[in-house]
Amino acid sequence: MRTTMVPAVTTTLALLVTANVARAEVTERKFLSGGTVRLDLAAGEYEVVASKDDRIRVSWDDHGKDAKVSLRIDVQASKATVRTETPWKDGPTIRIELPRRTNMIVRLTAGDLKIEGIEGSKDVSAHAGDVSISVGKREQYRYVKASVTVGDLTVDAFNVNKDGLFRSFEWTGKGQYELRAHLMAGDLKLDN
Repeated sequence: MRTTMVPAVTTTLALLVTANVARAEVTERKFLSGGTVRLDLAAGEYEVVASKDDRIRVSWDDHGKDAKVSLRIDVQASKATVRTETPWKDGPTIRIELPRRTNMIVRLTAGDLKIEGIEGSKDVSAHAGDVSISVGKREQYRYVKASVTVGDLTVDAFNVNKDGLFRSFEWTGKGQYELRAHLMAGDLKLDN
């Protein structure tokens, strides 16, 4: 009788462990470098990075919580829209890969956003959370405007550091790109 119980217990245990293992989901679409991508992002933790090819690739890990993520990627010629819907609590970490040269419009309801390795104009707005943007060389920008209603504004790429209420920074140059970033509450960081 013990020998028949051991396989049954092992099978049940294996099913329980499998149910709690994190799942990684990936969705991708072909998109040409130099286009414009709009990211409409629900609350969550996001990392936007340069892809190694001309594709938009979105992946997430639900950390074993079976988080319900709704994702839509629409591509029309040189324009694309990526929309996410996530649970408010314990949402997944979402990674978005874009071609290295991409103009971006980002709207984030709340959460943390990190943008790295993307060359192009950026228009980023978030209600609450921490936003970090690697801007690269400042010479590539013709206009930069960054603001935080409540929180810290750290613009290392332009030697600016402000904290408190209603903080902003504006700069003009001779480059080809524009950078606009606004955060209602949290920390906004622009670095090299």
